[in-house]
Amino acid sequence: MIEQQRELSIPAAVAEAMEKDFGMPITAFLFAAVDSPPVLMGTIYGDSTGRFREGASMRTSRITTVVFVEGYSLFETVAGSRYVVISWAPGGHNVYMNRIYH
Repeated sequence: MIEQQRELSIPAAVAEAMEKDFGMPITAFLFAAVDSPPVLMGTIYGDSTGRFREGASMRTSRITTVVFVEGYSLFETVAGSRYVVISWAPGGHNVYMNRIYH
């Protein structure tokens, strides 16, 4: 039952990306990401480190590298973490710590 609840809390686009092989270890997936150089902010899912709960807002450490794999942007940080951006926060909305209010 807990696994079923977890699956229901993950957006479908995130769950789909989690099934892909990116050819490298992925730290986590960011939904409604905000590019705020030198970091990204977003709602995190699938955190392999266990630091963040599903759906928490987070900010990465400084981004060092960006690569594109199968239509996804993968960002690597100075700490060696790799984040896959699933979606970007839409423009024109009030974004506060990556919570979008319409």
